[in-house]
Amino acid sequence: MKSEYQTFCEGCGKKLPNTFADWRQLHPMASFEEFRETVGITIKSPRKNRFTAWMREQTLPQNRAKVIIFFTLLFVCIATAGTLFGKKAVYSLLYPKAPKSVLYANWTTATIGRQPMTISTPLKLWVHDQPLQPDEAGKVTYAKSYRNEDGGGVQIAVSLITYSDSIGNTLDRALAISRNELKENKQLAEIQSSPVPVLISGLQGSLEEGTYLYQGAIRLGFSDLVIVRGKSRWQIHINYRDDDPNGQEVARRVLKSVKIK
Repeated sequence: MKSEYQTFCEGCGKKLPNTFADWRQLHPMASFEEFRETVGITIKSPRKNRFTAWMREQTLPQNRAKVIIFFTLLFVCIATAGTLFGKKAVYSLLYPKAPKSVLYANWTTATIGRQPMTISTPLKLWVHDQPLQPDEAGKVTYAKSYRNEDGGGVQIAVSLITYSDSIGNTLDRALAISRNELKENKQLAEIQSSPVPVLISGLQGSLEEGTYLYQGAIRLGFSDLVIVRGKSRWQIHINYRDDDPNGQEVARRVLKSVKIK
């Protein structure tokens, strides 16, 4: 209220139910200031929203370029973080660690292949034939592949190949083919490994152990055993989470069980 003669509200325009003149009749000794303090109300001005004010300022023509750059960079950061951590989360689920119970479970011992190989695994191996590389297909007279089902924290792949009589089948050639397959696999990167010579059932072989980055998301450890005799080649490739000691122990025990008949 600004005047003792005011009869309408300045805020809403409605007639005041209690004017100063009416109130003065009941309080003849009171002043207008006392009337304002007793009867009047104060309408508080709305608080300014700082974010809204900032946004209004940024949408001014001279600031639009800055806003576009800011939100572009923000979107790129969010997309990059989502892609990176999202992939890691997905592949962590696809490649769980091997449970410790797998070390004490009943393992299956099987003899597979035309040139028989005996192997013990905690997960059953199934036929999983794969097409040969074009430059290898014409040189091979027999090929068979096996692998376990997904899950269990460890992947075991077994490859058995017999070459034609005209093809040399040395351990060095077998190792070169194995390493080239790893390098040409576009799903793998940052391959780090070292080979050591081994003797399996009296046959010369090589065991290569190391790690690689799979799909740019998760680092896997691997063990790759290659054995040759005459025209035959046996290869066992096992991978597991690099941070999984149980998976590493499974790989060690599987490879230790291998025997060539």
